[in-house]
Amino acid sequence: MKILLVDDEERAVRGVSRWIAGEIGQWEVVTAASGADALRLLESGDFNVIVSEMRMTGMDGAELLSLVEQRHPDVFRVVLSGQADRNTVLSAVQPMHQFLSKPCDLNVLIDVIKRAETFQATIASAAVLDAIGQANGLPSVPGIVSEINDALASENWNTQSIANIIKKDPLLSARILQVANSAIFALPHPVLDVVQGVSLVGAEVIQGLALSQAIQLRNVKDSALLSTNALFDHSFQVAVLAKTFSRHVLQGDDTCASVFSGALLHDIGKLILMDAFPDQYSKLLSIAATEHRPLWQLELDQLGASHQGVGAYLLALWGVPAAIVEIVASHHSFEVCSRRNLPCQVVYAANWLCHGGDEDLIERELESANHNEQATLFAQHLLSWKGDALEHADMASPTRNHR
Repeated sequence: MKILLVDDEERAVRGVSRWIAGEIGQWEVVTAASGADALRLLESGDFNVIVSEMRMTGMDGAELLSLVEQRHPDVFRVVLSGQADRNTVLSAVQPMHQFLSKPCDLNVLIDVIKRAETFQATIASAAVLDAIGQANGLPSVPGIVSEINDALASENWNTQSIANIIKKDPLLSARILQVANSAIFALPHPVLDVVQGVSLVGAEVIQGLALSQAIQLRNVKDSALLSTNALFDHSFQVAVLAKTFSRHVLQGDDTCASVFSGALLHDIGKLILMDAFPDQYSKLLSIAATEHRPLWQLELDQLGASHQGVGAYLLALWGVPAAIVEIVASHHSFEVCSRRNLPCQVVYAANWLCHGGDEDLIERELESANHNEQATLFAQHLLSWKGDALEHADMASPTRNHR
């Protein structure tokens, strides 16, 4: 890993540099005293991470990271700053991946970089890494800004009513969790629920996030909007079904919250790939539908990364809790989910059912796993949950979508 530290306080940046170099000898750490110096260094070297102070003379951190996002989108962008008011959030949230507050336990910074390094190593395609780096500007659901503004203008709006609007949009939901889990709020426990995230973040930031994404819609084709809307509808359907399952098989509000959020965000990687490779991805969707081939396998073959891997990497960059990232990363893998916890299994089940609940697929997966004990038990759970879903009319009706 090659890391660029940017701060106009020379003593501070040297201390952080020495600490990182001492802890992780194989990482290369370079320092810059201004935004302009940082941009020159980025042009001349292959950096993986930039960690910038927010308040600097001349070019501030928000402006610097905005330029880095445009020119070097694959670089992981971290704000390390003692300035953490609401105005800072609004100016920095668009280009940043994570916000860490000074004074910061530098082991936390190292862990954040390590997680990015781990996911980055799983994606060989430079074009896909660029697409993930530019995902902060992906478009939101059409009309979401108007809905939020209308709700906030009402005298009787509350956190739940705003959260219900945001839940229609997996991308905006992820951005809310990104900000809520940042050091801006310094909470002792991860925020897993969109409702709690909305309560923490506040109306002003929510409006800013929604507006920044809505602006991107000007460049989106009508055909892409149709695909995006269908994807959002599917994600919400999976989340509702997973929440229904979780009430019966899981214990604890936090666990149920991570299931709903993980299910809502499970296909967020598709948005990134659809936006970055529109023509190629449309062909992959067509092949998956007509030839009944798993879309994630076609993605790996043609793009060098699957949507579940891309989505998990993005959410890890954004600092979304690990419980949600794990659900997103495993939602298409029967073998992995058979060895994982119940939340991962529940979301796999809900997604499988919303794609039609093909029992032959489960049998093929069982054969691949040599009918081992964990796989057999998981398959039994899937068939049982399918029976429960068919018996309850209030559950979401499974519909067939691309796998």
